[in-house]
Amino acid sequence: MRNRFFLLMSMTFSVVCASKAQTVVQPDSVAVVNEADSIATSTVVQLDEVVIKAMTVKHDSHLDEYRMIPQLTQGAATAYDILSRLPGVNYNNLSNAVSVRMDQNVLIEVDGKRVNQDYFQSIPPERISTIQVIYAPSARYTSEGYRYVINVKLKNDYEGHDLYLGNFTMVSAGNNNGKDVVANEQPRIQYTYSGKKVDITAGYGFATINWNYPMSYSKEYAGKAALKTGEASAKDPNDLNSTRSHIANLGVDWQMAENQTLSFRGTYKNERLGHQTFYDVTRNDLGASTVNKYRELTDETNRMNDLAGALYYQGAFQNGWRVYSALSYNSMRDKLTSFYSAEDKKRSEEYSNAKDHLRGELDLNYSFSDALTLNFGYRGIWNRYATRNQKSDALLSQNVEGRHNGYAFLDWMPMGNLLFHVGTGIEVISRSALDEKRNWVEILPQVTATWLPSETVQLMAEYKTLMDYPSLYQVSVAPTSLDRWLVQAGNPHLAPSRLHTVSLQGAFWGSLIVAAEYTHTHNAITEWYEEAPSNNYYIKTFTNARGRQFRAIAAYEWTLTKGLTWTNTAQWKWQEISGQGLSNRQSNLAWQSSLEYFINPIGLLAKVDYRREMEKIPLLQGWQEYGQDIWQLTLQKSFFKGRLSASLSYVPPIHWGVRANQESSIRTTFLNQSHNLNLKTYDNLLLLRIRWRFSQGREKKRQVQEYEFNSEQRADKGLL
Repeated sequence: MRNRFFLLMSMTFSVVCASKAQTVVQPDSVAVVNEADSIATSTVVQLDEVVIKAMTVKHDSHLDEYRMIPQLTQGAATAYDILSRLPGVNYNNLSNAVSVRMDQNVLIEVDGKRVNQDYFQSIPPERISTIQVIYAPSARYTSEGYRYVINVKLKNDYEGHDLYLGNFTMVSAGNNNGKDVVANEQPRIQYTYSGKKVDITAGYGFATINWNYPMSYSKEYAGKAALKTGEASAKDPNDLNSTRSHIANLGVDWQMAENQTLSFRGTYKNERLGHQTFYDVTRNDLGASTVNKYRELTDETNRMNDLAGALYYQGAFQNGWRVYSALSYNSMRDKLTSFYSAEDKKRSEEYSNAKDHLRGELDLNYSFSDALTLNFGYRGIWNRYATRNQKSDALLSQNVEGRHNGYAFLDWMPMGNLLFHVGTGIEVISRSALDEKRNWVEILPQVTATWLPSETVQLMAEYKTLMDYPSLYQVSVAPTSLDRWLVQAGNPHLAPSRLHTVSLQGAFWGSLIVAAEYTHTHNAITEWYEEAPSNNYYIKTFTNARGRQFRAIAAYEWTLTKGLTWTNTAQWKWQEISGQGLSNRQSNLAWQSSLEYFINPIGLLAKVDYRREMEKIPLLQGWQEYGQDIWQLTLQKSFFKGRLSASLSYVPPIHWGVRANQESSIRTTFLNQSHNLNLKTYDNLLLLRIRWRFSQGREKKRQVQEYEFNSEQRADKGLL
């Protein structure tokens, strides 16, 4: 026993002297052997009389892999809580949005599979084995615009049943949301069955959301009139937003043979969106010296049905081939009704939009050796957008688009700590509208070099070219009245954007990350105000321009003492937009900070969050602010061995370091406009989450497969 003790102590001492290590004490562990192509940051683990090495974070040439130690899992109620503790990864508790290094182009997978948000919420934290943050994803992801991929790997799963019940409630305790004291109610249920060959998951969620803001504006139309509204208060808001939605999901995985899986994923969403504004307006008619006061009202309703389904096949073969294929279809139909009223001016519009999206994909990987891998494939996408007048059934616009993307990339590892990822994509785009037909051919090269000079340092340099496409909202010509002279409509002639990005990134000691990035955008999409041909009214629409952006990011995770952790991410961003003889630029400093303390004797997690995320975005004719700043306090506790968890968050009315107004400014030859949206709606907001999990089954070995699922995201005001 004595000789064994001294032998183990000698081995531990030699490993500690060979590397800088994070120190975390935990009750149990197993020995970990470093792989040849990866390097681990170490954790000291106490086992009775001896101290051995275990792995906290494993760096390799394209990802960081985090092992689930108590420091990451203690007090966590969901996988989102664990993600928020990883350096450079941020989870927004209000919107369930995840960013990596303040970049929201992030795909989340579980065991290599993209899953819906409800399923991800239902995963018990104790089932998670490791989490991979992939900084250099394969072409299959980057060709879609994803910058980072987070892959949550589960432990040896079990054969049996899981049932998850949850509810998310937001209450305006300070009565700052008008008559809607309950601002958000989202009950969810998710069921998962795991069998020997078949896995099934199905869920349903309902949401009723009411966000109300105080808004005011001032406008001056050259030669016409100057308009100014009265100030609105948080107690009596005048910008009312409502959402009623039903969302159902279904997933089936069938293991046809060893390492070969056939999968289906489907979702259905029925949604009703409402937006109503009313202003008390004072109008000074220019040249007539008259003053009029009146109530201005806008009322918009959008009813949407969205159905998506996808079939996937994945196979891995012993001769070095890996195959992925997918076929998906998405059908969206919505009906938009809008009404505008001011004095004797009234306008009503009724339009319908339709989107049909068909996608086929084949992705192949072949490993020549451990040091050389070829990845190549093809993806074809066919989109059809159409807008009709509901009253006359007249076709107002039609946009048919085809995208064909072929790519080939080579991963070469000349030595165990150096990786080169080199290749290109070729994208052919064809688009036809009612009055035009256009074609593009784009070359999309990408080069990534990753070097691990030591076991605690990861350095990466990258150049890539990506495409960004207009959304249905941006190309639909359905007009909406904003006031008696201004109408908003999309632009069906928008071209896709081409982004060139050069970046440098470094990860040090498993807790510090620094990065710098420059992006040049050709055909960037931006807002644009113009006069209509008749000169009787004006149009707010979209146009293409040239964009430039520089970002510098630093992220750090610091364990102050046992159970007390402080994480920070800071970003400085400079942006410029230019085109049509105009140029505008802005710079912003953003900061995400979290101080978290786990009180082990009572199992209570206490957390303080601060977010300074509001950005001033340059436009060709002015600027607009996006996002918000906020303080948040959270208490979270689990019961019945983690089966039941409850968390309560509070947004205090603290305005130190918090900008309470989201503003915009437009300056053209015919219009000067300023908007102010008051964010005191969030003062004294309470957020309550209840989660209850039921499980029955036994452990078994699982095969890890992958699938893809694509859906279009819609932009809003940038608020939570």
